[in-house]
Amino acid sequence: MRTLPAACAAIGMLMAAPSVGACEEVFVYPYGRTVQPDIETLVAPSASFESTSDAPVAPALQNVLPVAQDVVPTLLLPEVPATLRTPAERADYIVEHFWDALDFTDTLRSRDRGFMEQSFADYVSLFPIADSSSLAPAVSGLVARAQADPEALLLLAEIAGKYLYEQDSPVYNEEYYLLFADAFVDAFADAFAGTSLRDYELLRIEARRTAIRKNRIGTEAADFVFETVAGGRMRLSEAVDAHCRTLLLFYDPECAHCMETVSELSSMEALNEALAGGGMCVVAVYSGMDVMSRVTWRRTLDRLPSTWIAGYDDGTVYTEDLYVLRNMPALYLLDSSGRVMLKDTSPERLAEELRRNFPMRTPLFRTRYLKH
Repeated sequence: MRTLPAACAAIGMLMAAPSVGACEEVFVYPYGRTVQPDIETLVAPSASFESTSDAPVAPALQNVLPVAQDVVPTLLLPEVPATLRTPAERADYIVEHFWDALDFTDTLRSRDRGFMEQSFADYVSLFPIADSSSLAPAVSGLVARAQADPEALLLLAEIAGKYLYEQDSPVYNEEYYLLFADAFVDAFADAFAGTSLRDYELLRIEARRTAIRKNRIGTEAADFVFETVAGGRMRLSEAVDAHCRTLLLFYDPECAHCMETVSELSSMEALNEALAGGGMCVVAVYSGMDVMSRVTWRRTLDRLPSTWIAGYDDGTVYTEDLYVLRNMPALYLLDSSGRVMLKDTSPERLAEELRRNFPMRTPLFRTRYLKH
C-alpha cells in the first residue's frame, strides 16, 4: 500500500474549469489543486506518457493552488497489479479500489472533514485519466460504502457538492457531480427513510440534477426571443450562424462583476481575433423583469462592444426556466449548430478553447446584425 500526501492533480493534469462569478456561499478549497507526484507515479510508473482518456483535462500546471499548511491524515492507496500497464487501466483500478482502506464506521476518519476533503480531491483527480465507463460503478460503490454511517454519508454529499458543483471550485465539473447525485438519490432514500432530512436532501439533489441536465454540454441550447437594439425581435437560433461559433453571455448591467467580465472579454485577444476573422459572434443578453430593467439596458448599451449583438429578454429565460443562471454573468459557448460546447464557463476557459481549436471563417453573418 502507498500513502497519498495532500494533493489533487494526477499525472500532471488538472481538471477544468473554474467558474464565472461568485457562489452564494464562500468556500475554501485547500485541497483543490496541488500537484501530486506519488499518485502520478502510481498511475504511470514510466517517466512520461499521454492519457488515453477522452475526458477533457486542463493542461496548465501553473495555476495550482498552494498546498494546505495543516497536516492532514492520508488514505492508503491500493497496490496496482503489474499486469495493468496503461495509465487508463491503472487509473481504472485505483478509482475502483481507492476507498478500500477506509472503513466508514471508523468515524474518526470518515467524519474528519480535512481527511475526507483531501481524499475526495485526490480521488476525483483520477477521473480524467480513467475510462469514463468505469466512473459510475466506482462512485456507486463509494456511496454504498458511506451508507455505513449516515453522518459520513452527509459529509461526503456536502464535499461532492462543494468540489464538483460549486462554480468557484478549481475542480468544478457538473458531469462528475451528476455521477454522485445519481448515487445519492438511492442512498439518502435508504439512509434517512421516514425523516425530514431525507426529503430535504433529495429535493436539493434533484434540483441540482435538473439544473445540470438543462442545456447540457452536447445538447442544443434552449431557444428564446430577445429584443434587439433597433427594437426588433430575434431568436437565439437566428443569431447562431452555420459559419461561426456563438458566445452567449447572460449579464446584468448593474452587476459590477458582470461588467468586469464584459471588459475582460472585450479585451480578450483570442476572442477579438475570432470576431475579426468571422468565426465567432457574441450575443449579450440582459434578462430583466420589468419596465425599468429595459430602461437600464438601453441606458447602458454603450458599455458593450459594438461588434456584439445586444439583446433584452423580458423575463422569458426565468419564467420558462430555460436556463439556470446560478451566478452572473453566465457564459455559454455554442457551436455552429447551436449545441453547447462550454456551459457556465469562465473567460479563462473560453480563451483556452479559442486558442486551442478555433476555425477562422470568412465573415458572412456577423455584420448583418451589428446595428440591430
